[in-house]
Amino acid sequence: PPMVTSGLRIGTPALATRGFTAEDFTEVADVIASALKPSYDAEDLKSRVKALADKHPLYPGLNK
Repeated sequence: PPMVTSGLRIGTPALATRGFTAEDFTEVADVIASALKPSYDAEDLKSRVKALADKHPLYPGLNK
């Protein structure tokens, strides 16, 4: 039933629009899996997310 939660749904079109590759999506999945673990390294996750965001800015020149 729609009112029963049973997982995590993640949309990927925005990432594909930004030019994420299959390798990038693998990294995204690993970051999410790591973040869902009981203990995780927040600083490591932040740096990994920043690396992905820097690699694929919303539009050219955004990081400058």
